[in-house]
Amino acid sequence: MAFEMALSLKDVEVSRAGRPVLAGVSMHMAPGSAVMVRGTNGSGKTSLLRAVAGLARHEGEIYFTRGVQVLDPAFMRSEEIHLVTPDGGHNPRLTVEETAQFESGFYGGDAEDALLQLGLVPQAEERVGALSTGQRRRLSLLRLLIDKRALWLLDEPFSGLDEEGRSIVRTLIEAHRSRGGVVLIALHDEEDIPGARTLRVEAA
Repeated sequence: MAFEMALSLKDVEVSRAGRPVLAGVSMHMAPGSAVMVRGTNGSGKTSLLRAVAGLARHEGEIYFTRGVQVLDPAFMRSEEIHLVTPDGGHNPRLTVEETAQFESGFYGGDAEDALLQLGLVPQAEERVGALSTGQRRRLSLLRLLIDKRALWLLDEPFSGLDEEGRSIVRTLIEAHRSRGGVVLIALHDEEDIPGARTLRVEAA
């Protein structure tokens, strides 16, 4: 599957409870590109991802394009965007295998291949609630592989991962970009994505 979607932001500002939390942000992301959003705690990294996902009100423009065609933002947000947060949101009472099969049944992807890519086959029969922090973080990436969408919004994807887990994340990002996927990543300064641009944000 090859993606052709681009993302553009123009003077985007986000407020919370009437207070600005993110200064104006402008950028363009072509198919196959990745941007690392860096900043101190409270600088608005997560708020920017939520604004792109349509989960935070914002000022300015956020639009999606395919060539010269401007795409419907409501459709894009429901069908072509994944926002991955640290908690993952999976039912702790289900096993890893049950979780993957549930996602596969809903979205139609390959559950076994997804668990293999995430290095979670040995934990297939364990309940989600019994997983280590790093294993739960890997599982939070499951939907990226089950339901293939053009734009990934990753909030601190390396948090709680060992070196093997971080390598898995980098491999997934590289593969997605090779298919034309776009990746916007909120990161701490010590992490890095080869070939990605850096966007520094500051609290408004």
